[in-house]
Order: sequence, then structure tokens, then C-alpha cells
Amino acid sequence: MAEPLPEWALGIFSSEVDRVGMSFSDNPYWWGKIEIMASGTVLLDMYVCSGHQERQEFRWKLAGDGRSLAVRPEPPTDMFTFGNGTQVSEVIIEPGDTCDTVVVRYFTIEAMNWGVGEYQRGNVCARATAPDGCTFTFEWCDGTPPPPCE
Repeated sequence: MAEPLPEWALGIFSSEVDRVGMSFSDNPYWWGKIEIMASGTVLLDMYVCSGHQERQEFRWKLAGDGRSLAVRPEPPTDMFTFGNGTQVSEVIIEPGDTCDTVVVRYFTIEAMNWGVGEYQRGNVCARATAPDGCTFTFEWCDGTPPPPCE
């Protein structure tokens, strides 16, 4: 049984929410989204342009501070791949500066420092507008933005 999930963490968060409605012709254009579930699962989806590149599945538990989520692979290991081939030893998800953001911090083995990514609440998709897949427009996957948070 998973620990109670803090309300701020439940849902889907995308790296490109602020680009919904914008079109791009970049090759390659990397982006991602994170889904945090009450069941204890964290899904990390990585995309290149409009194509789904990879899905990684992790488990979360409340971190020692009682408010952040510690993210680990199953079964747990000392080092693991997180995101675009990055070897890490630790991943922490914490509330962002606003009620609709999360901050993902990951300790990279190669650089021996912390990387940081911010994700905003909302399920964003990239719709290809040309056969190459790298000419695309960001849009809401279900057609509507998430409701405002309080």
C-alpha cells in the first residue's frame, strides 16, 4: 500500500505547458512529462519532437522532509537511468513556486551535481504538422487546459 500522496503531486505535469498553441520546426526537440499516481507509481515519458521516445516507470515514497517525493526504480538500485540516458543516484520531486508546478531534482553521476527540471500541471501533446514529425504544434491532449489551482 502506497503512502498518502500529497495533493500538490497528484496528476500529469509537462515541460512544455507554456508552449501550448505554439508551432516548432526544430530537429530534434526533446521534452517530457511526468505522471504521479496515488498508487506509488511515477511515469516519465520522453519525447523527440512529436514522437514518443521512451517511458520509464519508477516508485515514489515520501522523503525524509515529509513533503517531497523520493523516486526510485523497482527494484531499488544505487544508480539508475532517469530521463534521456542520464545516470543518477537520487531523484526528488518537490512542490514548485506555484501551486501548479513541480520541481524535479536529480543527482547526476557523471557531473556529480544536481540537475533541475520544472514541470507544470497539464497533459500536453505534440501534433505533427509535417511528415518528418519535427514540425509540430503543442496542444492539450484532451483539448482543454487543467483547471486553475488554488
